[in-house]
Amino acid sequence: MKLGLFGNPVSHSKSPAIFSSLCAELGRKISYEAVLVNDFSGAVAKARAAGWRGASVTIPFKLDAAKAAKRLTHDAKAIGAVNALKFGKTIIGHNTDAAGLMDAFKFADVVMSGVRVLVFGAGGAARAAGYAAAKSGAQSVHFTNRTFSTATKCARDLAAYFPRTRFSAGAARNADVWINALPLGLKGCPDKSPAPKALRPPKAAVDLVYGRRTAFQRQTTRTGARTIDGTAMLVFQALRAYEFWDRPLGPARRALLAGRIIKELS
Repeated sequence: MKLGLFGNPVSHSKSPAIFSSLCAELGRKISYEAVLVNDFSGAVAKARAAGWRGASVTIPFKLDAAKAAKRLTHDAKAIGAVNALKFGKTIIGHNTDAAGLMDAFKFADVVMSGVRVLVFGAGGAARAAGYAAAKSGAQSVHFTNRTFSTATKCARDLAAYFPRTRFSAGAARNADVWINALPLGLKGCPDKSPAPKALRPPKAAVDLVYGRRTAFQRQTTRTGARTIDGTAMLVFQALRAYEFWDRPLGPARRALLAGRIIKELS
């Protein structure tokens, strides 16, 4: 089964290592390559011609992937961004980021039911974070972003799917759980925290950036918040993508495989 990752940059990605481990665990022959992309539609056409089963999609192409898909799954429609494409007679777009983040919450014993959540960012990753928080039972989700209109659109779009969760947008404000969905700290991006120091420290903080001790993580750790990087989400969303492309693993086996792979990546 041929798979791969489309993004820019991709040199930092641990996805190839994750799928290498998954091959060994499942006894499956899977080729998975990270492709640095400038022309997204061209990359999709080339992969389909080469017989790929599907592709993961990362920064900055998740919205492009949603446009490229001829059909979207429920999660992809709600989030408005795609991180997994399945190739065949038609292209199906899916989003495994939200489910992967929900799995990561459970894996780290972060309770989301009834909490107030502050999401930094308003792109595809932020939308997935807001979706995951609401589906996990968050009381409220507040988006803060440099472009207010983009944050407002996130809140408005997701509110239609989760009437029991209050969605809002604007300046950063106090919350029980912070989620950094900005690429700050990622290789090639400034390493600074988006969280104002005047805010009251959260109980837990989740940074979607992985493999680096970012300024956001350092700040939240100093305040005493339980701080989690994006490794668990990365692994779980990859396993969810595998299930989308091939076959179900089931909750118990998924958690077992994720635990083993996370240890390998640590």
